[in-house]
Amino acid sequence: MSYENMKKFIKIKEFLRKLYQKKGIRFAIYSLMILGIPFAGAYAHFVEPRRISITKLRIPIKKLPKPFHRFKIIQISDLHFGPTNKSISFLEKCIRKMNELKPDIVAMTGDFMQWDSHHAKPLAQILSKIKSTFGLFAILGNHDYGVCHKGHPATDPVNHKEVIDAFEAHKIQVLHNKKIILEKDGHKINVAGLGDFWTEHFKPADVLKKKHEQDHPTILLSHNPDSIDELKDYFFDLMLSGHVHGGQINFPFIGPLTVPVKHRHLRRGLHHVHNRWIYTNRGLGHIFKARFNSLPEITCMELVESTG
Repeated sequence: MSYENMKKFIKIKEFLRKLYQKKGIRFAIYSLMILGIPFAGAYAHFVEPRRISITKLRIPIKKLPKPFHRFKIIQISDLHFGPTNKSISFLEKCIRKMNELKPDIVAMTGDFMQWDSHHAKPLAQILSKIKSTFGLFAILGNHDYGVCHKGHPATDPVNHKEVIDAFEAHKIQVLHNKKIILEKDGHKINVAGLGDFWTEHFKPADVLKKKHEQDHPTILLSHNPDSIDELKDYFFDLMLSGHVHGGQINFPFIGPLTVPVKHRHLRRGLHHVHNRWIYTNRGLGHIFKARFNSLPEITCMELVESTG
């Protein structure tokens, strides 16, 4: 900062300090803060959960075959379709936006159900309207097994096999500890998916090669971003996760009051961990109907060849 700019900054700071010392000004500030609470609550309940943010980014991948340069992946997550989150019009709006982006694949990273798997069939029918070149791929999250939190027994009336059957009946491939190969002009990449990290269905050894065993470039779907630590010895280039809803309620200057992961910084966005990429999508749904500073998200990623 230059000397002149510093002088201006000091003058502004002194002016604000003197202004704040006046009782009437302090009263007005505190009153606005108190009055703003119900408005913020109304916004968090009625407005933000209905808004949609589209995040666009490019991900550099080592040894990416040329035919897969600018390969477009759309990710959605955490729909929690059920009693408090069952807006067909909202989902159809999301699908229209996804179709306009013309993806090569769509990756859905779990927590489709809220409390009951009987919603799986109508949800699968809606999601089957998404269009992509190579297909729709999904994994399950903890709620799709009826598990609410780490160490919690599967007590919710959710049968994960019902969810898988409903999705696959509508041509949505569920990668339940499974890997598929996509081929384009004789070149290949892998798309792999794991069972949820909080359940007994998390079996990376059944799907992934070890890091020293080179493979085709691999996109991994794993619902919980905390699973990255358990996967550090396995080979993949990009992991797509959800689970955290971006924090869901994020207060200014404070951040989220609570997040259901150990690594709070992985609650949303792109990160480079253990020499590979991880992207945590903020999700489209919620458990309780409220979002603040964590807009529902559709992520649109393009793969590009790494120059590093």
